[in-house]
Amino acid sequence: MDFKPSPTQQKRVAQAHQFGLQEAAPYAAKWDQEEHIPRTQIQKYADAGFFGLTIPTEYGGHGLSALDAVLVIEEIARHCGISGRLIVDHNFGAIITILNFGTEAQRRRVLPTICTGTTLMSIGMTEPDAGSALTDLTTSAIADGDDFILNGKKHWITGAGEREYTLVYARFGNVPGPKGIGAILVQQGMAGFNYGGRIPSLGVRGVQEGILEFDNVRVPKQNVVVPAGSAFGNLMSAYNGQRVGAAAVALGIAQGAFDFAKSYADERKQFGKRITDFQTTQFKLADMAIDLEAARYLVYRAASNAQAAITDRFESSVAKVYASEMALRVTNEAIQLCGAEGYGRHLPLERMYRDARCFMLAGGSAEMQRLGIATVVLKRPLPQH
Repeated sequence: MDFKPSPTQQKRVAQAHQFGLQEAAPYAAKWDQEEHIPRTQIQKYADAGFFGLTIPTEYGGHGLSALDAVLVIEEIARHCGISGRLIVDHNFGAIITILNFGTEAQRRRVLPTICTGTTLMSIGMTEPDAGSALTDLTTSAIADGDDFILNGKKHWITGAGEREYTLVYARFGNVPGPKGIGAILVQQGMAGFNYGGRIPSLGVRGVQEGILEFDNVRVPKQNVVVPAGSAFGNLMSAYNGQRVGAAAVALGIAQGAFDFAKSYADERKQFGKRITDFQTTQFKLADMAIDLEAARYLVYRAASNAQAAITDRFESSVAKVYASEMALRVTNEAIQLCGAEGYGRHLPLERMYRDARCFMLAGGSAEMQRLGIATVVLKRPLPQH
């Protein structure tokens, strides 16, 4: 297989590169330090056409492929992991769930506003006692006339308190197990829908992680995107693209760290020689390059084989595990190549290292991805006791 970008894709990547240099790289450290990215900046991503890349033109998007989106995400993340993650959230995950499984009215009401940046969207899955064990979630949706009454709590929700829409995974009618789980769209400002505070994090700090609380929130039944029943598989299949997007951010961060460390090492002199004249450095750079190339092919493969931005579970998990662990190795080696300077906050590497660590957890832990991979390899369910 040849995953070489087409001329059109290369042009789009070049545009993303220039945008990243001008609108992301100069501010990445500031957004990390302040733990906030301004809404005016987020709007620039939408105006540049980076939101809704995977959404058909009839719903205000650009009608492009998952690979097109991944190429842009990777390039932007080379300059700023925060920016890359924001673009992931508005090309995969919740909006793809609406695109593939929502009603026509929902698609026409919500998707165009996401593509223009008028509204932003979170996905509300994780709970205090239901992270990897998502089928244990307890947030409840009980029918009451034309509405559902929502009660419960979500935490580690990306964009909590800052986005207009949240696609909430809930248990409908107290039905146990995966058959009781569906997804309903909750809007900022609904009575009883409260922001429960921020959860301080190690990296990707400009994108807020927080708590959402639902206290008898009355949500119209027309907001149900995926009804309970046999829907859990649909919900999780739509989330596979989010994993590939996360892998693309990890890949971009690692590439940015590699580029910086290589340039630094090629200029830095010790013992009368450039650092890159020493074989130890050459071997480090070679291993980093091998890691990056392997991750890139896995991420591109998963994106290239996507259907309507829904990627294969096995390919998504393989790409995410390898790319996220690779990013931690490469950013770590980049710091080592730059010595004490790399460890300092005045260079971007320590931030890149912290940002990279996020992606072994965000979008599904490496352990859960390995479980899914093993299930495919062994061709049978693998219950965990």
